[in-house]
Amino acid sequence: MVRYPVSRPTVEVDIVEDHAVLLEGLAEWLQANAPGISVVGRFSSWAEAAANLGALSDVVILDVLLGDQMPLRAKIQAILSAGPQVVVCSSVVDPAVMRQAITAGALAYIPKTAAAWVVETAVRRAAQGLPYMTAEVASAMEAEQSGPQLSAREHQVVSVYLGGVAGTMAETAHALGISVDGVKKHLASVRRKFQEGQEPLTRLALRDRLISGGWLLEDQGQQLSET
Repeated sequence: MVRYPVSRPTVEVDIVEDHAVLLEGLAEWLQANAPGISVVGRFSSWAEAAANLGALSDVVILDVLLGDQMPLRAKIQAILSAGPQVVVCSSVVDPAVMRQAITAGALAYIPKTAAAWVVETAVRRAAQGLPYMTAEVASAMEAEQSGPQLSAREHQVVSVYLGGVAGTMAETAHALGISVDGVKKHLASVRRKFQEGQEPLTRLALRDRLISGGWLLEDQGQQLSET
């Protein structure tokens, strides 16, 4: 879907944040201190936001850690396909995750340590289709993106299989609606991309490399046993 800059005098905003204090605090601050910005949607989980994709407004302020296993890229791209622009606001300050959000199409990545007016500025620019970067994020973006790259399906498979949603390949296949052979094929492809040397990658070692590359989050899922 082609997204256009907002031409109305009021920019409508949705917030997706699973901490009630932060959700209400940011919403109330914007309502009280940001003329021309109206918070119309408050979602405490990705499932709530996903159920309302077609009704999302001009700009979505999206947290990274929402207690689910949906990849950040997939969330951002789902929102963008529905029409709104995306501003990510998160306590995660890992440059790899910042790059992941920006390359997925988010127009801003705001650390939660930033002042509320920084979020306001990012929202106003996003409504016009313009990016906004703090000095911290700009510095992270300067670092050349390197390392193995995953396809959307490969990323989805490892997020479910290694992120705690499913413990087995069969469970992963069921969760994604694909065959077990399909899961095996994608996992084998990912292992080849992250393989270093002749020693086969264990499940835990693969997960560690995916975290280092920004493809999985540090606290995503349960502790895994070596397989």
